[in-house]
Amino acid sequence: MTDEQAGETHNDVGAAIQHNNIALHVVAPIVAMTATWAVRKMLDSGYRKALGRKAPVADDPTVNLGNALIWSAITAASAAVVEVAVYRIISRRA
Repeated sequence: MTDEQAGETHNDVGAAIQHNNIALHVVAPIVAMTATWAVRKMLDSGYRKALGRKAPVADDPTVNLGNALIWSAITAASAAVVEVAVYRIISRRA
């Protein structure tokens, strides 16, 4: 392989990395926020259907602290799983 061919290969890899960075830094956060919002809505709806009342809200002083903490942990874990999944899917496709 000549130096010129090696330079062309390096430029192709650089372009692919730059394209991947754009997808990961611009598209992925938007998709992750949208997917997290949708999952949160589904969790709230499921909570309402299962227990017959609205999901706990952290700033509501009438909500039991234990219930608020458990619900916060569930929603935070769900958001983290969605974010990891979105970033992995987009990085594979980019």
